[in-house]
Amino acid sequence: MTAAIERLKSLYSDFLAADPAAIASVYAQDVVFKDPVHEVRGLEAMQKYFAGVSQNLQECRFQFDFAAQQQGKGTLWWTMYFRHPRLGGGKLLELRGASLVKIDEANDRVVSHEDVYDLGGMVYEHVPLLGSVIRGVKRRLAENGSAS
Repeated sequence: MTAAIERLKSLYSDFLAADPAAIASVYAQDVVFKDPVHEVRGLEAMQKYFAGVSQNLQECRFQFDFAAQQQGKGTLWWTMYFRHPRLGGGKLLELRGASLVKIDEANDRVVSHEDVYDLGGMVYEHVPLLGSVIRGVKRRLAENGSAS
């Protein structure tokens, strides 16, 4: 693994403790970050994104299970453990996901980062009423073996 991947893993090991200097040590000036909710362009926007997301979380850390890298591209599988006062009754929740990254090998910085995860599993299933509806739909789909 490149040093950039190791710094990324360290940065996310305690998401709430990340400071602007640590973020700048991982991401390139022109980084593009995407997840199911956001698209962020540029290092300054990335630093603001971290600060904004952190405001509502009481806890957030990532455990990396697998990482592979080849020719400037990397894949990291992770479990995110997070606590939000308005989700899941404030309990510690977990979410499986993966990050797809591209690295500028000359500068050892991440230039593209895309997180892939189930947004319903992260948010919707933990909202009162809406969560029970979504879990019911998922249960019925699983019982029928398909979406039809």
